Amino acid sequence: MKKEISTEKTETNGEQQPERREPSQVIFVLLLFLFLADTALVSMTAGSKAIVTLPFGAFPAATFAGVFSSMANICIIFVVVYFGKRGYYTSIALILIQFPIVLMSLIVRHNLGSLPGMFSNLLIIIAITLIYNRNVKITKYQQTEVENLKKRDELSRRLFKQTVTALVNAVDAKDRYSSGHSIRVAGYSEMIAREAGKDEEECRRIYYAGLLHDVGKIGIPNHIINKNSRLNDEEYETIKQHAEKGNQILSGINDYPHLCLGAHYHHERYDGNGYPDKLKGEEIPEIARIISVADAYDAMTSNRSYSSVAPQEKVREQIEKGAGTQFDPEFARIMLKLIDRDTEYKMRQQDA
Repeated sequence: MKKEISTEKTETNGEQQPERREPSQVIFVLLLFLFLADTALVSMTAGSKAIVTLPFGAFPAATFAGVFSSMANICIIFVVVYFGKRGYYTSIALILIQFPIVLMSLIVRHNLGSLPGMFSNLLIIIAITLIYNRNVKITKYQQTEVENLKKRDELSRRLFKQTVTALVNAVDAKDRYSSGHSIRVAGYSEMIAREAGKDEEECRRIYYAGLLHDVGKIGIPNHIINKNSRLNDEEYETIKQHAEKGNQILSGINDYPHLCLGAHYHHERYDGNGYPDKLKGEEIPEIARIISVADAYDAMTSNRSYSSVAPQEKVREQIEKGAGTQFDPEFARIMLKLIDRDTEYKMRQQDA
C-alpha cells in the first residue's frame, strides 16, 4: 500500500463556462483609445490659432496641446507597465506611426508647433524602453526566486519523507509481527479522509500522521512488543505508553503539529474508554479518530502473533459494532463503504 503523495491539486471536471473578455483586455483597449484620442487632440490644438472660452477664462487652443500630450504619455506608460511585452510593442508601433505625420507637418506645412511633439515622442520611446527593460529584469528575478523556492520546498519535502521513512522502518524492524502495518494504516487513513471530502493537503497530512502513529513503539522493550502470547497487566500498561512516547518524539516537529496528535490519541475511544487521556467523542482530534478506524481495521486484516487475517464479513461486523462506541460513527460509516467496495478483499495484509 506504499504510495507517493502527489503535490499537485486534483483537477475538477466542472461545466465549461462561456468565454468572457477579461477586464485587463478592456483596460488595454481603453488606454489605447485614450492615447489615440489625446494624440489627435494634440494635432488639432498644436497649430491652432483658435481661442477656447472656459468658465474661468479664455485661452488659446494651442496651450492645451501640452496637456493632451502629457495625458497621452501617461496612457502609454500605463500600457507598458501593466501589459508587458504586448503593451511595449504596441506602444512603440503607435508612436512610430506618428513620426511620418509630424515630419510632413514640419516639411510641408512648416508647422513648427509639431517640433515639441517630435521630441516628446522620442523621449517617451526612451522612457518606455527603460521601463520595459526594468520590468523584464524584475520579472526574471521573480521567476528565478520562485524556482528557487520551489526547489527548496521540494528538498524539504524529500528530506521530510526520508526522515519519516527512516522512523517507520525503525518501528517495523522492532516489531516483526506488524511489518507494513504503518504504511497500510497511512493508506487506509488517507482513503477515509478523501472519502470524507478532505482536500489534497489535508489528505497528505493525515497520510503522514498515519504513517507515524506507532512511532512510540521505539521506546517499548522488544520482549513486550514481540511477545507471542497474551500480555499480562503490567506488560499491557507498558505497551500503552507508546501513545505518549510517540507524542514526545513528534511534538518537537513544530511545523507539523498534526503528527503528534495522531500518535498520541489514536487509541482513544469515541465512548471515552480509551487511552491515554480517556477523551470522548469530538474531544478526540479528528485526525486521531480517522487513524483509529484505520488502525483497528488493519489489526483485523493482518497476521499477528495472536491472530491471522480475519474474514472480511467478520471485519465488517466489528467495524459496524464499534461505530459510536470505539469509533467515530461517521468515519466508521466511511470505512464500511470502503469495505463494501472491496469485493475481492484486497485491503488486507498480502502474503509474502
